[in-house]
Amino acid sequence: MEWQPEDRDAWVADAEKWISQIKSVLQCKIDLAPDGEVSGVHVVARSDREPRHIVRDVEGLLKARLGISVFYKKIGVVQVVEAEPPPARDSVTAAVEDALTEPPPGMPPRDAAGGTQAETLERPAIDPVTLAPDKSEARDAILLAEELAPRLLCNGVSVMATADQLRAEVDLQAAGLEASGTAEGPNRNGGDLYLVAAATLDAVENLVGEPLGLELAELRRERLGSGDVILVAIEMVQGRRCEQLYGTCQPGPNLHQAVVFAVLDALNRRLEMMLLRPADGGGR
Repeated sequence: MEWQPEDRDAWVADAEKWISQIKSVLQCKIDLAPDGEVSGVHVVARSDREPRHIVRDVEGLLKARLGISVFYKKIGVVQVVEAEPPPARDSVTAAVEDALTEPPPGMPPRDAAGGTQAETLERPAIDPVTLAPDKSEARDAILLAEELAPRLLCNGVSVMATADQLRAEVDLQAAGLEASGTAEGPNRNGGDLYLVAAATLDAVENLVGEPLGLELAELRRERLGSGDVILVAIEMVQGRRCEQLYGTCQPGPNLHQAVVFAVLDALNRRLEMMLLRPADGGGR
């Protein structure tokens, strides 16, 4: 069922009003496609918050209040930095400026432009409209481009086995930061792949500067077309919100590395909105 114009206008106006009440948001405009789907959400905000946090707030608000899922890349944030107002004159400054405009004793008084009455008569007329302040230029603004977070890369993966135990370790990097993750379990058939995936999630948690609640829901190696493919399902739990993410990778000579790439394939786009931990955050 397509949206009717009057229904569409009603919910869009309410949604724009709700989004404008999010912290640091100044204005919002929602664009719809002909079929009623949201094609873009344009937000103007102050520069006192990370754009990614604003995007997540907008995404969550639309989901919670209207039941509408909007892909985060359809939400654009433009930040403005308001120019500081000119400093107010204190009493000393005002007295000095007034004294400088006072004519010496015996001289005719000066007008508002600083000239004598005779000089004023000789001065060419000026259109008062050109002297009126332009209200559209009363506040300067600087547009800040939003930068996406760097993608996570795999530095290495290793699996060590004893008679009855397996230990997997995965090293990741992003934007010059590095972190490692580990996972241990019993030495059973196929257990190494699950441990590599779990170690990858542990490394991501150590690299990202906020708790994600990542859990491995399922891992499979399936036949697809003329070859095999690694399939993973990852659950990301944040508060009361649970999101399931999916990733794939075609196995190569290194099956363990393919598992790491499948996990990163599931997480990389979602993690573009996350903040990396500080460089001295103490990641392993």
